[in-house]
Amino acid sequence: MKGITTSQKVLKIFLSASIFLSISVFSVFGQQMTKMKMDTPSANNGDMKVMQDQTMLPMPFFTHMGIPYSVGTYSLRVAALPTINDGKTNTEFNFQFETGLSKTVGLFIGGEGLFDSTTLEAMFQFLVWKSKNGRNGISPIIEFEFPLGKDATRSVYTLVGFASTFSTSNVAFNQVLHYSPLEDLAEGSASVLVKVSKRIFLVSEISGVTEKGAQPIFNLLAGVKFQLNKNILLGVAYQQPLTTNRDYDSQFVFQPNLFFQK
Repeated sequence: MKGITTSQKVLKIFLSASIFLSISVFSVFGQQMTKMKMDTPSANNGDMKVMQDQTMLPMPFFTHMGIPYSVGTYSLRVAALPTINDGKTNTEFNFQFETGLSKTVGLFIGGEGLFDSTTLEAMFQFLVWKSKNGRNGISPIIEFEFPLGKDATRSVYTLVGFASTFSTSNVAFNQVLHYSPLEDLAEGSASVLVKVSKRIFLVSEISGVTEKGAQPIFNLLAGVKFQLNKNILLGVAYQQPLTTNRDYDSQFVFQPNLFFQK
């Protein structure tokens, strides 16, 4: 019963945090759904795959998308994170590489932390549903985390969860939630990305983590991404904790994003 209560509490916290971000997106999504279906051109499978990859909005800063990339499509996000805590500034790093392994399986490889206390991640996405226009999808995920710091108590942790994407041509909502049974820990994030112009995108993300015996942590990020050319974006953002239990006082994000296809 205690495990069930903990899981219910995690879900309630996450859903409450996500609903603020998602309500505007689903409103726009519902209004444009009929138009999207009418405007979707007929094409063969190869042309449709290329069209979907080219018309997808950029990824947010840290939230996973619910649709894996196609085979031969690659994305690399690398971030420098000047982090202020107790008046001291340290620069953390984050990198995220994604590609498609098959029509329904995606691969994510990432890392984050300080250079002397790093966690590496390998994640697989399994697409179970994608809309006909290719902009909306849901994928269960399995993730393996490898803490490399000297204080790590285990060499690997396994997490399970799911990610989803719902978008129009101008707005995208992404969400991910995953759970670590060994730690009785749940973490997730949700993002909204809005296309302001052909080259400018506003991004808001909320992320959180909760574990047994500790108060939850929530952080809010606001940023902007600039499309420099068809293969390169540059993102800048500011992140602030929302809870008294926190990992830092504030954090800046500088993130170039490389995207290319074979």
